[in-house]
Amino acid sequence: MAKHDPEARRAAILAAAADLVVELGPAALTHRRVAERAGVPLGSTTQYFTSIDDLRTQALERLAAEVDEDLAAVRSSLVAAGGSAEALVDQIHDYLADGRAVAADVSLMSAGLFDPELRALSLRWQTNLVEILSDYVGPDNALALAIVSDGVVMHAALHNTVVSKDFLHTLVAPFMAQKRQP
Repeated sequence: MAKHDPEARRAAILAAAADLVVELGPAALTHRRVAERAGVPLGSTTQYFTSIDDLRTQALERLAAEVDEDLAAVRSSLVAAGGSAEALVDQIHDYLADGRAVAADVSLMSAGLFDPELRALSLRWQTNLVEILSDYVGPDNALALAIVSDGVVMHAALHNTVVSKDFLHTLVAPFMAQKRQP
C-alpha cells in the first residue's frame, strides 16, 4: 500500500477489520488489533472511521456483501438447474465447506442479535434466500429452508465440520418437492 494513498489505506483497514470479525467475532474488534493487522498507524483507524462501532458496522457490511455474492451463485445455480433440490444441496454444501463464509455468517447473526441497529443487516441473508427460493417452493417452504440453512450453518461453525450432501438432501428434499403452484 502506498504511504500516501488514503483509499488504499482505508481499504486495508476495512479488510483487516472484516478479517478480524470473522476470526474473533464482532465484539472483539479494537482499533489496535485492526491497525496491527492492516499494518497502519493506530491513529489511521480513527482518521477513516468515526468510531469502533462505525468500523465494525462497515466491516459487517463488507461481509454481508460477500454473502450477497454467495446468494447470487445460489440463484444462478437454481436457475440453471430448474430449481432442483440437488442444485440447492450442492450450493449449501459448498457454502458450508467455506470456513470464512460460515464464520462471516455467524458473525452477522450474532451482531444482529445484540445490536438492533444491525438486525436488518443480519437478516439480509435470510430475506434474500427466502426471496430466491420462493420462486421455486413458495414463501412458507422458502422460509423453512432458510431456517434449516441457518441451523446447518451454526452446526458447521460449532462442530467445525460439514454435514454430508446426503444428509443435506434429507433436510432439503421435502421442501423442494413441494413446488410452487403458478
